[in-house]
Amino acid sequence: MELKINLDNAPFKISSKLLNILNNEIQKTGDKLDKQDEFTLSFKDESYSSELGGYHPVEIHLVKIKGLWHFDYITDFAYVGCGQDAELVKEIDFDFTSGLGFHLYSGDDDIKKFTELYKIWEMNFISYFESGVFKTKVTTN
Repeated sequence: MELKINLDNAPFKISSKLLNILNNEIQKTGDKLDKQDEFTLSFKDESYSSELGGYHPVEIHLVKIKGLWHFDYITDFAYVGCGQDAELVKEIDFDFTSGLGFHLYSGDDDIKKFTELYKIWEMNFISYFESGVFKTKVTTN
């Protein structure tokens, strides 16, 4: 299955490299998603911990509207705190549906104000993905 993603209303440019990564990961599922209206791609560094650090887990959620896929959100998680008090929290969030962006240290704002952060996030994510640090899981909701 190849994703037909509608980018007409995307608040910033989504690179073809990221789209290729998503398509390649989806193709590994076979036809499992053909009848679905939404799914989540989870990218995890299984050794990531609050004590040792590592690569932040990422979720990318897509929804189908009128036969085309749309980004719903992209969320990057990070540990905050130390030891037994550490929590995995949303550090960066690009919520395409609501039109809001979020960063842990600055809060919510118009998603278009997060264009530069998105470019940096995407470049880093692609680099980490290509280096093989993530295990990918696709789930339907």
